[in-house]
Amino acid sequence: MALGTLLLSGCSSTGLYLLNSSLKLGADHSVEKNLQYGERDWQRLDVHVPTTNTESPRPVLVFFYGGSWDSGRKEMYYFVANSFAKRGYIVVIPDYIKYPDARFPAFMHDGAAVLDWVLSNIKNHGGDPNNIVVAGHSAGAHLGALLLSDAQYLAQHERQPQDIKAFVGLAGPYNFTPTSPTLVEIFGPPEKFPNMQLNNFVDGDEPPMLLLHGRADETVGLQNQTSFLTKLREHNIDADGKVYDGVGHIKILMSLTPPLKGDVPTLDDMDRFFRRVINKEQTSNQSYDKAVAFPANTR
Repeated sequence: MALGTLLLSGCSSTGLYLLNSSLKLGADHSVEKNLQYGERDWQRLDVHVPTTNTESPRPVLVFFYGGSWDSGRKEMYYFVANSFAKRGYIVVIPDYIKYPDARFPAFMHDGAAVLDWVLSNIKNHGGDPNNIVVAGHSAGAHLGALLLSDAQYLAQHERQPQDIKAFVGLAGPYNFTPTSPTLVEIFGPPEKFPNMQLNNFVDGDEPPMLLLHGRADETVGLQNQTSFLTKLREHNIDADGKVYDGVGHIKILMSLTPPLKGDVPTLDDMDRFFRRVINKEQTSNQSYDKAVAFPANTR
């Protein structure tokens, strides 16, 4: 079975292992593994640092992976870190608690602790604490977006959503109502569902956001993107959305690595958005490209 087919099939764990292993053979970034962001054993993160030299602190991407709030581990997402490290980012990929070990909002507290750790410590790893961006896929997109919409989680660390420069969500389930037994168990009872639906918290304090979705996504409905985007714009947030034709729930994630990118510009769209926000450029793509000043840009 070809690697691309394997990754997009039910054999995703095997496919990810093969992909990550092949990328590590030609790695041009280093990894600081299993740094503790909290006292619990699972509260660990990896920091991926480009090996090219620069005197300037680097922009920082914190990536929350998905997995339906009940699966996944940071080592599976080396390919994401590799792609962004090649473009000059320091990339932080954390683990967080999952069901059945905990229910909502336990993983939200882990996410807030991650961002607090990054804000406090990333300068020691060459990162710029004033240029931190967040992204996530699926459940990770929900986690990241809710952290930046419902300020209570960051407030427990004396932080606020404005401490983060920008957010990109891939196939995020921002405003759904749990129906499967597992999801009801994770987020329930039903009277608590409003606490996990992002539109209930948008108030105008969110950082700029880009919401990306695949039109062929049969796991997370497109209305999650459109409803959240509408609410953000109602509060005058710098928010945009893009829908990729023929792209499903897994393909939008796998398009972040050049070997499987095809004609899906997810990586380019994310990079361009982050750079626009960091450079405070609100003009055309051409003007934006001239403004880019990231260290070690190897696009």
